[in-house]
Amino acid sequence: MANRIRRRLVGIVDDCEIYPRRGMHLDSVSLAMFARMAELHEGICVLTQKGRRRDGAILSRTLCEAAITYNWLTNGPTENRIDRYLKYWGKVRQVNMDRIPRYFGYTYTPTDPVEIRLINEAKVLFRQNQWNERKISDMAQETIEGETNPDGTPVNLSAQYELFYFWLCLTSHPTIMAIECFLPGPGQPFSSSSRPRPYVSIPESYLLFLSTVWLFQITRRVNQTLKMRRDTELNAIFRQIKKQAAKA
Repeated sequence: MANRIRRRLVGIVDDCEIYPRRGMHLDSVSLAMFARMAELHEGICVLTQKGRRRDGAILSRTLCEAAITYNWLTNGPTENRIDRYLKYWGKVRQVNMDRIPRYFGYTYTPTDPVEIRLINEAKVLFRQNQWNERKISDMAQETIEGETNPDGTPVNLSAQYELFYFWLCLTSHPTIMAIECFLPGPGQPFSSSSRPRPYVSIPESYLLFLSTVWLFQITRRVNQTLKMRRDTELNAIFRQIKKQAAKA
């Protein structure tokens, strides 16, 4: 199901034959975000089919974060947010220029005017190494403009952050939750090739379904942002996803 839905989503975007508008960075960022996350989703499917759900969960965390991030980028003052998102390139460049001489004895001096401008702008924009001064929890809690729940209440992505992103972080980082199934029993010979205990967390159990939902959310947002007018096809896919959720 997951592979089939991804291929349908990719087909919807590709069939639009979008030409990014010159100077409209929103177009390029939207399409690049979709393409990278579609590729990531395919990797999750491959790992899951090979029985490597724990590894797939690590990639799934990125997909969850991408869904929250892209939704925030295209909500509210979109132009300013996209501009800051892109200019983080200059911050990365500046950090590398500061650190590389300490470890490799090599000093890089930029000469390209565009590169110099981006680095100088980044020094003003970014006081820390994060691209956004707002935490991902804040991005998730922001009300989505123009959307309401069936009962009329505002929509945000808090549940995705507080439940799934939190759980996936626990298994993605070397926390006790990540190695729990590998803890050896006392008084037993240890072998690194021993099969771990079969327990898996909730995100791992529903890994493919959750990852497909997040890729769908990104695609639906791209459709709205770039005015692709593919609501009918996306609604059909959403109904298919809901049927799969009912079976689970």
